[in-house]
Amino acid sequence: MDKHPVPREKRRVLEAIIRIIDIVAYFIIFVGGCYAMFWTPDSVQRELSGASWLVPMWAAFLLVGGGLGMVGRITRIWVLEPPADVAGIVGGAMYFVVLGGTLFQSLTAGVATMLVLYATIQMFRRYIELQIFGTDPNVHGFTDRIAEALRRRTGNVAPREE
Repeated sequence: MDKHPVPREKRRVLEAIIRIIDIVAYFIIFVGGCYAMFWTPDSVQRELSGASWLVPMWAAFLLVGGGLGMVGRITRIWVLEPPADVAGIVGGAMYFVVLGGTLFQSLTAGVATMLVLYATIQMFRRYIELQIFGTDPNVHGFTDRIAEALRRRTGNVAPREE
């Protein structure tokens, strides 16, 4: 079977689009954290009734996930993204659980709940992607892995061959 690689220029354009999408996704998570921290909806406060202490925790996960992920993707320091994705996943999951209580109360609540679930799944997808492309199987020691991670930047073009 013949391989038909994507032409280099087209690959650069497509990878730039993916990078922009990732940056926008992190930005949305960050804005969600700002919204949760400063303008928590009444429906969420009612849903949490006795557990209002969860709001700042939830907001912090979203702020850290979105902010750190954005910085990592913009600067191409990929080592910032895995913890950002974990924080974003936890914040998104908390949001999904809170919104899940209102899932069947209105169409708007149902759509919002499904969008949060989808965003959380996308953060998980990015985390897995980073695990695949962000580890070097030839580096074995913990300190060596950290040094390698801090040295490496994500490139514009993925290698064509293994």
